[in-house]
Amino acid sequence: MHAIRIRYHLLLFSIPALIGVASCNKGAGENQGAGVQGETLLLDQAGILKLTRTQFESSGMKVGDPGSRIFSLEVNANGNVVSTISGSAKISSLVPGRIMKINHNPGELVNRGEVLFSLEGNEIILIQQEYAEAFNQLNLLAADYERLKALSQDAIVARKDFLKTESDFRSMQARVEGLKARLRMLQIDPSMIEQGSITPHISVRAPIRGVITRQDLVLGQAVETQETLLELVDTKNLQLKLQVFEHDLADIMEGQPVRFYVPDHPEREYEATISHLGGSIDPDTRTIACLAQIGNSEGLVNNLYVEARIITHRHEALAIPEQALVRQRDQDYVMVLSEETADQLSFRKVQVHTGITQDGYVEILDQDLSGILTEGAYNLWVEETND
Repeated sequence: MHAIRIRYHLLLFSIPALIGVASCNKGAGENQGAGVQGETLLLDQAGILKLTRTQFESSGMKVGDPGSRIFSLEVNANGNVVSTISGSAKISSLVPGRIMKINHNPGELVNRGEVLFSLEGNEIILIQQEYAEAFNQLNLLAADYERLKALSQDAIVARKDFLKTESDFRSMQARVEGLKARLRMLQIDPSMIEQGSITPHISVRAPIRGVITRQDLVLGQAVETQETLLELVDTKNLQLKLQVFEHDLADIMEGQPVRFYVPDHPEREYEATISHLGGSIDPDTRTIACLAQIGNSEGLVNNLYVEARIITHRHEALAIPEQALVRQRDQDYVMVLSEETADQLSFRKVQVHTGITQDGYVEILDQDLSGILTEGAYNLWVEETND
C-alpha cells in the first residue's frame, strides 16, 4: 500500500518543507499518519492535521494572521562613492619654486584657507619686482597725464603729444592691474610691495575643507607650474555614482530612494536619492552612469566600492513570515487553524497565492486568511513510502 507520512524533524530542513496531506487511499479505512516528536497522529480524509496542546507548544508553534507590510520593487546596481564637483580639489603651484615648508600629512583634515605648504623661488621675487617697477612708472605717467591734460585744454601743447602720454598711461595702468591680479592669486598683498616690502616665499592655502588624500611633497623639492602636488576631498560632500544596466533604465527616474552598503559590511546600510541620469550608454559594459545624493556620508571615503538597490516602486500588502509558507509542486500552501479546544488544535492545508518575497516575508494576495501557523511549520515534512 502506498501511503504518506508526516513526521516531526528538527534538522533536515531549514525552510518550510512539504506538508501535503492529500489522500492516497485506495479503499475505505486506510489512514495517513503524522508524527510530532515521535508520536503518530491521524489525519482524516479531509486532510486535517490534529495536534495536542502539548505537541503544539513544545514544538514552538504559533498561530497568527497576515499583517500589513511595505514591499518594494528594486533594481540592483554597483558603483562607487565619489566626491561632488565642489567636494574635491587638486592643488598645484602657479609659479615654479622650491618646497620650503610642509604643514600637513596625508589623511589630515584641513579647513578652507589653512596653509598647506610654503614655496620659495626667484619667480616669486621677480614678479614682485616687476610690479614695484610698473607701479612707480604708473605714478610718473599719471603725473604727466594730468599735467598734459590741463595744458591740452588750454591748447598749450600739441594734441598728439597729449594722446601719446594718455596711451602710455593707460597701458601702464592695465599692466599694473594685471600684475596686481597675479599677486593676489599668489596670496601676496600688492600694498606691501607698494610700501617697499618684498617676500621671498608664498603660502599655498586649501581652497576647500577636506581630507588630504594625496600629497607628493618633500622639503627642498623643486616644483613646476600645473603639477598636481596635493588632492583634497570633502568627506561630507560625497555622492554615489552607480552603473545601471540599460535594460533597467526604463524603471529609473530622479527622486527614487537608494539603499547601498559596503560588501564587507552588509549589515550597515546607507541611504541616497537619485539626482541625475546619465545621457550615454557605455558600449563595453552596456551600463549608464547615474548619480545619487547621499543622506549621511559618515564612515564613507572617496572611491569606495558599494552595492546598491534602487527602489523603483513601493506598495502595501498583506504578508506572512516566509517560514509559514509550504511549497509543494510549484504551489504554495499554509496550515490554517480550523478548530481549537483546550487540549487539541486542528489545522487544514490551504492553497494561497503569493507575490513578492522580501526580507523574510511573503506577500499574500488572498484577503480572507486568518489563523495561520506562522511558526513551527518547518518542523513538519512529508515522507512518501510504499508499505
